[in-house]
This record gives sequence, C-alpha cells and structure tokens, in this order.
Amino acid sequence: MRRILALCVLILLCLNWSCAEDEAENTFVVTEEILHLSGDQIRMMGRIISNQQIAVTDHGFYLATDSGFQNPIVVSLGEKSGPGRFVGEANSLESGQIYFLKSFIERGGELSFGDVMELETLEAFIDSYSPSFGSGGADLVIVGGNFTEETQVFFGDQEAQVKSIEFESRLTVVIPAPVDQAIVPIKIVIEGESYEFDQRFEYQAGRYSVISTFPEEIKLYDNVFFQKGSGLYFGLGTSNKQQFLTYFQRYDVESDTWAKIDFPGSSRSYAFFTDNYIGGGTAVLGSNPIVINNSFWRITDSGFQRLTDLPFESRESLALEINQALYVFGSKQLDGPSLWKYEPGSGHWSQLSSPPADFDAEAASFTYQGMIYLIALDQSIWRFDPVLESWEMISVYPGSMGQGYGMAKVVGDKVYVGLFRRSNEMWELDMKTLSWKSKNPMPGYPQSIVVGHFVKGEVLYIMRIPEFTLPGTYPMDLYRFDPEGI
Repeated sequence: MRRILALCVLILLCLNWSCAEDEAENTFVVTEEILHLSGDQIRMMGRIISNQQIAVTDHGFYLATDSGFQNPIVVSLGEKSGPGRFVGEANSLESGQIYFLKSFIERGGELSFGDVMELETLEAFIDSYSPSFGSGGADLVIVGGNFTEETQVFFGDQEAQVKSIEFESRLTVVIPAPVDQAIVPIKIVIEGESYEFDQRFEYQAGRYSVISTFPEEIKLYDNVFFQKGSGLYFGLGTSNKQQFLTYFQRYDVESDTWAKIDFPGSSRSYAFFTDNYIGGGTAVLGSNPIVINNSFWRITDSGFQRLTDLPFESRESLALEINQALYVFGSKQLDGPSLWKYEPGSGHWSQLSSPPADFDAEAASFTYQGMIYLIALDQSIWRFDPVLESWEMISVYPGSMGQGYGMAKVVGDKVYVGLFRRSNEMWELDMKTLSWKSKNPMPGYPQSIVVGHFVKGEVLYIMRIPEFTLPGTYPMDLYRFDPEGI
C-alpha cells in the first residue's frame, strides 16, 4: 500500500508539473519498504519525491527502539542529487527486538523525515547439525536461522571455532578436541540467548596406551598367541623371519611382568591356534620345499599336551572354538575352501561342507552367542551356525582390509574389527543393530601386522610390529585399548 500511495503522489506531481511549470517546489521523503529483515540485520528502502531536480547534503534512515527516537542508529548515505529511491542497511541489531524506522533527508541544515514504520527483528532458531559423530578438527555444519556475527558454538564446555556464517542460516564450525567425555551437548549462544540440540554429539573414541614392551629386541612373525587367566602368551613363529622361536613369552596383566615359557613341541610357523589348541604350520624355514608340521597340541593350565596328529595338512589355517568343539578353516596347502571339526570328547576329526568363501588366517573372525563370524577378503561378513551347519551373509565391513590378517574381538555386544596388515583402522560393530562406528586409529606404522590381541574385562590388549620390509629395529609395544576412552 505504501508503494501504491507513493506512486499516486508521484503521478499527481507529474500532472501538476505539466500544468504549471512555475509552481513552487514540492519535495518530501517516504519510508517505502523493508527489503530484508533477520535477527541482526535490516535492509530498507526510501524514496525522495520532488517536482524539481534537487540535491540533498545527506539522506538515509533513523532506527531506534523507542518511537521517540531518543538514541537512534543513524544510517547515513551522504549526498544525493535528484529524486528517487535509496537503500540502506543496518547490522548488529538485537534479535527479537521491536524497532522503529523512518527515512530522512537533510537540506540546508534542516532535516525532513518520512513516515515511521514499526518492525521486529527475527528470533534465532536451530534446526539440525551434521555430522552427529566425528573427531576433533573436522568440520560440522549447523542449520538454523538468524545467526548473528557474534554467534558462539560450544561442544560441552569447549568453544568451537566458527569458520563461516552463510545466509545467516548455515554455520560451519571446527569440532574442538575432546576433553574427558565422548558424548557432549552442542549449545549455540546468540546475543546471550542459549539454544541446545536434543541430540548430543558423539566423538570418535578409542584410547591406546603403551603398557609394556616385549622383553626381547626381535621382530616376531607368523607366531602363535593365546590367553590363559591373566597371562598373554606370544611365541613360536620366527624371529625376524631368520630363525624359529621355540618358546613363549608370557605377560602377566596383573603383575606387569614377563616370563619365558618353554614349549615341548617342535618349531613351527603359520600354525593355527586358539586359547586351548595349537596345530599344523611349517616345520622348516623357507618354501623350497614347504614341509608341514602335523603335530597337534592342547594347551592346559599346567602346560602343553600332545594329541593325535592332524589328518590334513594345515598352513595358515584359521581356528575357533565354540560349543566345546574346535573348527579349523582353510589351509594354504589346499585348493579352495575347507572346514574341519574336532570333537575333544572323542578326539575325532570330521570334514564339513565347504564354506562359501576361502577362509583362512587372512580372515578376521569371532564368535558371538553360539555363532561363528568370519570376514572374507571381499569385506563380506558371514555367520556360520555350527548346529545347522548353515551360512548367511549378515553385513559388510566398511573399513580397509589392507592385506588381510586383521583382528576381531568381542566385548559385550560390541565387536572391534580392524588392524589389517597395512591399515591402522579400527571399527566397532554393534551386534544388536549390526551398525558400524569408526574408532580412533591405532598409533604407529600402518605397515604393521598383529602379533597378538586379547580381551580382559572390557579392555583390549594389542601388540603389532612393522612388517619385515621396514628396515631398522622397532620395539614390540603392548597396548591397552579402551574403546570408549578419549
């Protein structure tokens, strides 16, 4: 309506000019329109209307929080020649505040004002943010409205760096480093007003702490590892791929001590193993020719007991125990997939139907609620029902498979998968939802292989060593991994 009124006035003036060119000057200013309004900014338009070509020494707008304009914000646009529209802008206003607006012109030291308009700046609001999971240093985008230049963002008590504000509705911030909590609220503060999202942000977690170092300056490859009580055992295999290691080093978690444990059997590399069994592997160094060690051993609380030799040649097989039976998958000595079952009560071995993939020591594996799970090199995850002897693909590993030989350990309903050769990635699989979540990568060289991994309580113990292609001496550090640590 204001624009129509101004147009009508302009038409009447033009008619008067056409009829009486010597009529007295008629000049005034109109507060015409609000072009843009947000929480802290206004862009407004006025118009100088005159029946003559005039010049003003200043023009613009007055803006105040009271209708009497006692302490106005003056938007001065300076000199102007001739009638017509003009546009001004005011920033750093208070959100949700009522303001009064009027245009002005100054001629010969006298001010003239247009009509007064009342307006209210917009309240800020928040809508969403993404991602809801990540690590310190990454970008996070907050979507909402009427963000001001003074907007602050907090992750818990940590203030984030605001990188940019686009269109007053899109904030990009840098996620601050976590302090002591993995899950924190995100709070936005605008002109003293706080807005908090219902959904909390979750930091990528996982803390690795070196707790000990292997007591010998060697690189252990193609070895056996198992757990008995508070003891973590590392041994057999080779030292630097140059000579067999004929014993184990036992680390006691409770006393933080190492002890050498003799093995009564013959040397071997690439054996299969569980916490209760050791079997197969190669009997001599090198591969020309490959000589297989067919001996089979039970690990007891008091030592090692030799059992009847294996009925098949095993090299880099994968072994798991479930339902008081031992299952051995694959062998580099065989063509194609294979699966053997050992029943300790009878000492009987039986060969089962072939698995859907060629599983062997390169595959990560775990057991959960009476089922066996294996991760194939194509990243597919298969579930084997040992009762029905049936297979089902249930998920896909989202991380890097490197060159195989990764780990998978169960803590409660979560499985921690990763650390494949030439990869430092660690992932968490929730067995209730089959959803994946990345964890902090393991420190050290990515070109490493796992020497051993164990679970005690809700903590994982992991030892890795750079692969033999990396020259130099490297300590074999034993790490404690807290999946929820920051």
